Amino acid sequence: MSDTGYYTYINYLALQRHFSSDYDYFKYQGKVNASKQAYNKRTDYYSFEKLSKILPQKELLNFFLCHFINQPNCWIKDMSKDNYEKFKSHLKKFPSKFKQDIEVLAIEYNPADLVYVKNDHTIPLIHDLVIKKVINLETLILIDSFYPFIDDHDKLINIPIMWPQHIKKLKNYRPFLKNILNITYYNSTALEIFKANTK
Repeated sequence: MSDTGYYTYINYLALQRHFSSDYDYFKYQGKVNASKQAYNKRTDYYSFEKLSKILPQKELLNFFLCHFINQPNCWIKDMSKDNYEKFKSHLKKFPSKFKQDIEVLAIEYNPADLVYVKNDHTIPLIHDLVIKKVINLETLILIDSFYPFIDDHDKLINIPIMWPQHIKKLKNYRPFLKNILNITYYNSTALEIFKANTK
């Protein structure tokens, strides 16, 4: 057993629990109770050892993050470098994707309508656009960082199917995204586009 392999395993557990349970990665600073003895007995032990050798430690968080966003219980053996490369490419191209998303919102919709809560059994428009892949998930989270609404929507909407998983994904991904993207840049970009399209 290597220390880097065990460290990789701890990171995996912390991220998995953050996305699949009430565990808060930031509150507990990524710490979990998992002994080295338990690690050595895992059938996927070699997957963590191998990953620790091919991926720099500074990239582990984003590697696990990109898998757990959409698959909260994703198994280490189902994770791939290919998915990680797609995630990195998505983030690299995201500034232009964000501009496109904001232009769609500014031109085609009234800003107030996007976050308006019609009743407790109707998904607000901005969430519906993400679910239908009209705009990116990250765009919604960024808008929430300028104009908070996710937590209110979580309290007000009561839909048993799809909504709970969607809102949990947003709330779990949100603190990581704020550390990855430049919030100030995206806020300025959004304001400029909305102002340019204000009638």
